[in-house]
Amino acid sequence: MKSLITRKRSVGLGLAALGLWLVGAAPSHAHIAFTSPGPETGLTYEFQGSTTHGGAGSISGSVGAKSWGEPNNPVGAKGWTHTSNWVQLDLSQMHVPGVLTITMDRGATGSLFPAFSLYSGWENDTPDTNNHTFNNTGDISWADDLTYIGHVANAGGQNGTANGTGLTSVSQQFYLTPGLYSIALGGNPAFSLGQTGIHAFNATFDVAAVPIPAAAYLFGTGLIGLAGFARRKFSA
Repeated sequence: MKSLITRKRSVGLGLAALGLWLVGAAPSHAHIAFTSPGPETGLTYEFQGSTTHGGAGSISGSVGAKSWGEPNNPVGAKGWTHTSNWVQLDLSQMHVPGVLTITMDRGATGSLFPAFSLYSGWENDTPDTNNHTFNNTGDISWADDLTYIGHVANAGGQNGTANGTGLTSVSQQFYLTPGLYSIALGGNPAFSLGQTGIHAFNATFDVAAVPIPAAAYLFGTGLIGLAGFARRKFSA
């Protein structure tokens, strides 16, 4: 009888340990590794990042003051591809969906009002050589491989024509399924401020993997096993 109780206790403790590892321990060691993309035939990307279990990663660079929302550009083509920084984010190897948090801050030099757009897909076919503008708040007419998801406009509004002081740091969360994603990082000054030139930025990307049902089940089962073990210990 004592042997059976001991085995049950071992199973309970084992399930608890496995559940805790699946839900918490594995993702805590994950990160997003950023590199420079290789030779391209489509849109010019400045950074490429990937992760398999979620995690965080940061990049720094510089963009044009009006790279995300140029007031003089027509609606539907406010952004400048050649003064924005484009990021390829590879989440295709993740086995579960995740919550992506994008945070973009003003860098040490310049007076950037950071703004960004998120798209699903990578544009590897159509070059931006003759397509210097892009739609910052919707699908891009010449980039068939990109599908608009969302954006953060900051000071200048979606068309770069609203007045305001803006923020030096912006952040937004997106729920994403495994796949490939593109992010356009830029600047969107209030119209009356009229910034020009190149300004520094820092950007952080944090992917929190959504726990799979099995992990949640094992976590709960393990806790039940631990609770049962505690009850038997105290009752003894």
